[in-house]
Amino acid sequence: MILLIVWGIGMTCLARCLCGNWLNHLSLYTTTWTLSLGAYELQLIRYNPISAEAWLYFFIAWIAIYLGTAVVTVLGNRQPNPPSTDSLRRLRVVILLFSVAGFVSCIVLAEQIMREVNPNLLVAITVGAPKIYAAAFEETGEFVGIAYLAFLPYAASALAGAYAARKGRIHWVSILPLLVATVTGILSVSRWGMLLAAALFLMSFYLTPKTSRVSLTRAQKTALVLTCIAGFGFVTLTRTDLSGSLKNQSATLNRISDWIPLAPSFYFYVSATPVGLSEYLRDPSREANLPWGRYTFASLYRFFSKLGLATHVPFHQQFYSVPEALNTGTYLREVHSDFGTLGVFFFPFLLGMVAQWLSAFRKNLVRIMLLAHLYVVVLFSFSNLVITTGQWFQSLVVSLIAAAIIERVTRPAMAQRLAKSVARPSLQESGN
Repeated sequence: MILLIVWGIGMTCLARCLCGNWLNHLSLYTTTWTLSLGAYELQLIRYNPISAEAWLYFFIAWIAIYLGTAVVTVLGNRQPNPPSTDSLRRLRVVILLFSVAGFVSCIVLAEQIMREVNPNLLVAITVGAPKIYAAAFEETGEFVGIAYLAFLPYAASALAGAYAARKGRIHWVSILPLLVATVTGILSVSRWGMLLAAALFLMSFYLTPKTSRVSLTRAQKTALVLTCIAGFGFVTLTRTDLSGSLKNQSATLNRISDWIPLAPSFYFYVSATPVGLSEYLRDPSREANLPWGRYTFASLYRFFSKLGLATHVPFHQQFYSVPEALNTGTYLREVHSDFGTLGVFFFPFLLGMVAQWLSAFRKNLVRIMLLAHLYVVVLFSFSNLVITTGQWFQSLVVSLIAAAIIERVTRPAMAQRLAKSVARPSLQESGN
């Protein structure tokens, strides 16, 4: 534990030197991994021991993302310029359209649940939560709403973060996609969508260069916090009985759970994933029966499978005993399964390079969207490779397309105003 704390502090200071600020992709990576491995070392759940090979991979990847960042820093970096506010109106329209589309999907999802589980929606999402949750592990995807609209609130959340930063305050339009994502998560008994929407909003909000300091009223802060945690807490409560008590839970965690019933669940999700990687490494051949790069390019493979190609990738990975059943093993599990030991170094190395390069060119909305999605990859790297999820991939594609259209439409308008401002003094001089 002492070594982890010392390592974490040292790497955070190094991240400050390389990136020029305290909050960056390196410090985010160091914080999340130090917390996860530190939680494991507390041994509030008596896990299987982490193998030496897994520990080696943890630190190889940790060093690699710093090396990739250092390469770009040495080659040269530029500070971002303040953005233009000319695209605000179009950005607001896109956020509203995406949010409304996501809400329509919520209505269809609610109708599906009421038809298949219980006519009373409240009873369906509480008492019927096990059936809804179990459907998520079925390939048929029983409760999905409208498949090609359900992911739009995630793209809207990323765009909403940039909108709030450029506007200088949290507007109701900014919170709308978070509300839709929360409703979707409650109906589908899933916390991932809510976490993804909140993370995309916060990352985009932070990464967007601001022309002035953003001020939030107490009511806005309260609304933002409640939006992010209310649905997450509700789903956690409804799913508490789905997993039962955790195996090998220590007496200390038992006492904590007497005061905070959800503490074991939160502790498990933070601390168990490194053990998941270790258990996977005992027999990695179990998952070596799918296309090359199957997890990294899972969304593309699933799309091709709909065209008739034999490239389908399961939506959920195999479970391993840690000793509790767990199907996540940090992002290194997917990277190792896809690219082997070399991937454990080169994937985070490239991630650090791209993130550092994009950080220097954040005036462009397209680059902000890409960087925000990469920050989400870093944020959840202790758990899994979020690139494999359809929500992340679809949000990335849609937000990039929307940002490109907004920027392209805005640029001619800016050029016309600039031409008029230049021509006006000339006319005045000719009149004189």
